[in-house]
Amino acid sequence: MTVQSIEPVTLDHLLKPNPIFHKRAPRFGHEMLPYYSFKYLNLNNGSFGALPKVVTEHCKDLTEWQEENTDYYFRVGYRLPLVGVREELAKLVGASDVDELVMVTNTSTGMSVVLRNFIWESGDIIIRSNTTYGTVYKTVQYIHDTIPGVRISEFQMLFPTTRHTLVNEWRSFIAGVKKHAPHGKKIVAVIDSIVANPGVALPWKEMVKICKDAGIWTVVDGAHSVGQEPLQLAASGADFFVSSTHKWLGAKRGSAFLWMSNNGARDLMLSSIPTASSYISPGPDRPLNNFISQNQYNGCIDFTPYLSVHVALQWRQFIGGEEAIQNYCNNLARRGGELLAQKMGTHVLDPHGEFTLAMATVNVALPFPREMAEKYDAAVGAALSNKLLSKNMYAVTYHHNKHWWTRASVQIWNELEDFNVLGNAFVSICSEIIEEYNSANIPEDCKADSFEAYFRHPIKAAVFYDPGHGREVPKPVTSTHVVPVGYHTTLASIRP
Repeated sequence: MTVQSIEPVTLDHLLKPNPIFHKRAPRFGHEMLPYYSFKYLNLNNGSFGALPKVVTEHCKDLTEWQEENTDYYFRVGYRLPLVGVREELAKLVGASDVDELVMVTNTSTGMSVVLRNFIWESGDIIIRSNTTYGTVYKTVQYIHDTIPGVRISEFQMLFPTTRHTLVNEWRSFIAGVKKHAPHGKKIVAVIDSIVANPGVALPWKEMVKICKDAGIWTVVDGAHSVGQEPLQLAASGADFFVSSTHKWLGAKRGSAFLWMSNNGARDLMLSSIPTASSYISPGPDRPLNNFISQNQYNGCIDFTPYLSVHVALQWRQFIGGEEAIQNYCNNLARRGGELLAQKMGTHVLDPHGEFTLAMATVNVALPFPREMAEKYDAAVGAALSNKLLSKNMYAVTYHHNKHWWTRASVQIWNELEDFNVLGNAFVSICSEIIEEYNSANIPEDCKADSFEAYFRHPIKAAVFYDPGHGREVPKPVTSTHVVPVGYHTTLASIRP
């Protein structure tokens, strides 16, 4: 039996040197495809991200290391490498201290950790938006539903608009909330840095400053930010910021970070979720870093996704670095959006690029007739999702402000030709759906009138039941049968 040292080691000592980093880096575009495992046209990096093969290979190494001696791994091994990853991320996102940042499994979890750590009282107010991501939107709802007297105030954002208009409307909205808030009660604003749908970059730093000037706590959902825009979090004025490293940064799925300002925000974070055995009750004996300690280990999980951030950052540096990646993707998104709109005879959501900034995402209206587009119907969303998958490609589709849109997310493996292929597919798909929609005998109670109605009745909003079968088997409302139409399929057509 080999005797193993129990001294912790860094990731660079653990991982085998990868020869790829000593070769010429591939050029952005289709030359990148052999470095990924795709077997479909992926214009939806924004939802789930994608692993470069080099990260996949090192994740296998990390898994083998974990299985060689699981007791060593969980009691000693992963701890120092995890601190190293936090240090790398702290430097990347402009944190002033590594202990401002902990790892969580995804942005929804991180947002829930923050919101559930506030000590809510009757009269407190939580601000959300109509475009707040679904799980976060519902977390706010849950707090309202379970803690008597907690109020929700909702800010409405409808696109197209302008940054100037949005900031002014936000300023007026915040002033109104503050004016009517009970004296001495806390107000917490949930703000997106980049909205999921529509895929737009908000002026979140200006929105944070308006809140800060009004004495309002800010919790920023930055799921799409890291890897897509430069971040200087310590200087941002925000209290909390959560972002997924498995989306745009290229780490293994199930990896995100929660950043907390050291200007009082960290003091509010009493418990990890789940609460760790290292939890210490508030009081003079509680160390300042107890929340950090709790998040170091709060249950048996696979830490590989967190540790994979190290190799993902190496890969990004190898292929050109953050600025080069962001510039390529942003320029391609702008050009691709114009081509897609031309192909479909429609228009982009943000023609002047005010909400695109450094983003690698573009929103383009789908070619549906006005009377069909204005009213949301989940069956249309399910059909769009199914038909795209049947053509071995994907881009997100969603309904917003009386239009159906596609959100095409660009990454380093995409080229302009991909938008040409997607545009041709949408022209064909939308034509089929229009014909099916007009001819299908769909019971009225199977249509969802709104996003909220969809969530209240997720199955009925997408399918109808055939009582002749007697088994309540979901049936598609269109002729596409590639993916069973049901809750998860239609949900995926709207979120994430």
